[in-house]
Amino acid sequence: MNLKSPGARYAIGMTIWMVLYVAALFGSITLIQSQAPTGPLLYVLAVLPALPIGGTILTFLDYIERVDEYLRAILVRRFIIATGLTLFICTAWGFLENNAGAHQFSLYLVYPLFWGLFGATSLVLRQAS
Repeated sequence: MNLKSPGARYAIGMTIWMVLYVAALFGSITLIQSQAPTGPLLYVLAVLPALPIGGTILTFLDYIERVDEYLRAILVRRFIIATGLTLFICTAWGFLENNAGAHQFSLYLVYPLFWGLFGATSLVLRQAS
């Protein structure tokens, strides 16, 4: 595997960020449950698992910049459609929560929802049009 290829850089970057995410998630949960911190420390620990998510986004953007124009067009189209679907679903669900008593949708699930929709979009949009 060519470690300088966009795909290899993406795979390595995502692996690193996901390892950091899991470590931050389990570490913060363990500390919150065992130490019962309060004040600013509680807020820092609570938000800690979200920080590696930013790294995954930057890694994906770096990947988009490094691939050829054709693949970039496909990825950007999929990204935009998945983003639009995520925004639509979250907005519609918010109205259902407020107006119809639907169960509350936890906001930390928006990120996996987006990537699930990106994957579904990737199955449907196999090429740029």
